[in-house]
Amino acid sequence: MTTIQPAAWRLGTYWSDRESHALADLKEAGFACIELNLDNYKLIAETLGPEQYDRYHQSVLEAKALGLDVWSVHLPFGDPWDISLTDEAVRAAIIEGHVKVMDWAQGWGASCVVIHPSFEPVTNEERAERLAAARDAICILSSKAAERGLRLAIEDLPRSCLGKNAEEIIALIADAPDAVVCCDTNHLLGERPEYFIRTVGARIQTLHVSDYDGIDEKHWIPGRGIVNWVEVLRALVDIGYDGPFMFEADYLDPKDVTASFQAMIAAYESAAT
Repeated sequence: MTTIQPAAWRLGTYWSDRESHALADLKEAGFACIELNLDNYKLIAETLGPEQYDRYHQSVLEAKALGLDVWSVHLPFGDPWDISLTDEAVRAAIIEGHVKVMDWAQGWGASCVVIHPSFEPVTNEERAERLAAARDAICILSSKAAERGLRLAIEDLPRSCLGKNAEEIIALIADAPDAVVCCDTNHLLGERPEYFIRTVGARIQTLHVSDYDGIDEKHWIPGRGIVNWVEVLRALVDIGYDGPFMFEADYLDPKDVTASFQAMIAAYESAAT
């Protein structure tokens, strides 16, 4: 296993054309790549068409012209996109919609597509059945992604959502060898991110980095919350992580994020000496 130190990781951030940050500002601040976010709740799988594609495609062209890599595309989420729904006909239509977005992502040269294993709430009574439905959908979608040269990354989620800890994420991908994992550091309300990283291991292929209070998701810039970033970086190095350090944090100035990244690297390197 190749060991790559944090200073060598590329810096990335989520971005959509609804954001206030211009892509040129991200490039100037030191970002190397983005995760393209779509409209999520507003999109309906059955009505995806050229109008939506053309809008996102323009953003991709702008990013590439600036030298920003489109590392990942976040597949839409919300009730209309919930792969854990147990109605097979409804779930089949949702899967078809996700595949359509995968076709877009393939054309944009993305490396992976990130997916939520459920929406919420998920009750305890229905949890096992919803997990089984999501697991079946992940098997199909991860294979479809691989056919397109993409990796389907399953994101850990908070509260009652599926994938709320390492145990559930491992169960969700157990029958899907092509599936990988997106570690969201601020969604883990029942276990520490470093524990999740070490438990899930090398199948973590992308990240959503932000801080939180341990009570609920906050999407803070690292340093404001409770996450022990030195331990998170150590865990990522130990599993051989070599993807981008992809932020999914709320911020006003992109340079605040790059400063946070540099502070984490400095703390990590200081602790190692």
